[in-house]
Amino acid sequence: MTQSELSSDFGEGGDFHRTESDEEKRRKRLLLLLLFLFLLLCSSCTLFIRYLREPAPLPDMLPVPVGVNYPPHYLFSIYGMDQPVGVTLSPDGGRIYVSETGGERLVRIFDTEGTPLGSFAPPATRSAERSPVYLAVASDGRVFVTDRIQHAIFVYDQDGQYLDTILSPDLTLNEYISTHMGGMKPGTTFSYSLFNTEVLYQPPGEAEQSLPAPDPPTWSPLGVRFDGQGRMWLTDVTENQNNVREISSDWIFASDWNEFDPEEQRFGETGQENDQFLFPNAAVVDSQGRIYVSDGNNGRISVWDEKYNFLFHFGRGSGDGSLSLPRGIFIDSRDRLFVVDAVGQDVKVYDVSGPEPAFLYAFGDFGMDNGLFNYPNDIYVDDSGRLYIADRENNRIQVWSY
Repeated sequence: MTQSELSSDFGEGGDFHRTESDEEKRRKRLLLLLLFLFLLLCSSCTLFIRYLREPAPLPDMLPVPVGVNYPPHYLFSIYGMDQPVGVTLSPDGGRIYVSETGGERLVRIFDTEGTPLGSFAPPATRSAERSPVYLAVASDGRVFVTDRIQHAIFVYDQDGQYLDTILSPDLTLNEYISTHMGGMKPGTTFSYSLFNTEVLYQPPGEAEQSLPAPDPPTWSPLGVRFDGQGRMWLTDVTENQNNVREISSDWIFASDWNEFDPEEQRFGETGQENDQFLFPNAAVVDSQGRIYVSDGNNGRISVWDEKYNFLFHFGRGSGDGSLSLPRGIFIDSRDRLFVVDAVGQDVKVYDVSGPEPAFLYAFGDFGMDNGLFNYPNDIYVDDSGRLYIADRENNRIQVWSY
């Protein structure tokens, strides 16, 4: 065999070994691809099974970097109400409570798919004598509703059964009757209306009785919210006496309200200066204890520290993040502040986790179609990332989701 023939044989043998090596690489790549597809299939099945057991928006089911923020998308609308201005949810997220200022002026209850569950109103009142505005639900399920005409806060159980009325910052109807009668028998029913000259009450098994009505109220509660500590935050729009009040959880969750006398905790006054308000609509608290107040007619959000010292305000001016008429506000677990702009016809969202607020985005516009607003007034964001927005002049609650 010649040298050239020998070289040729070795050359062929080298090609054979290279071919064998390439084949192994292809097999390995194929195995890796199959393994990847198998893992992807397992992940998809896990996600699908989790969704079947507990439906939730996709961003809540997938790990999303904290810094990622994007606008929500429109889902559907709930109808069957007249000029809704307030919206909130039960602690378990299963019931929606809506206050309406048109028609019968009721508080209506829906499930989260929009099915009506009932309605309620203060006893002994006609539609023209009441005007429910904002509402909030305590952790025990009680529903607190402010009334602009009655100048009071009406309290109900989760089904809308009337429980009591906060007549002033230091007086409830229960307390008023108990004081005059030397105590109240369990099961006594009672009612109050600013337009009546008497308070009516009826102990079990006895005839209905009456008392002279209490002195006219000297406050005008509007916005009502609970924070994570169970404290109630109220905005008071009494003429020339605008302020924000805090009522501690000890008083809110007391076993009875026969001696309702919370310590005076309030801040702000009427005006346009930094530490003043013009028709404040709502107050919420962030994770650092700072208090955010939607200062409606001043067109801004006013920020205070936990000791009621004014810090700064934002939203005035023009451009992205500017506000026209801020009304309802809500702050979520990520310290995102949602502000309903009734004149801007949208919802503006800010990141307030840092030392200064950062505008993230706005969603919505004027109109009557799905996803458009006509004088929106309030908002609630649940734990699953659904947003419920009172769209007043479109007579509906819009539901959005992340």
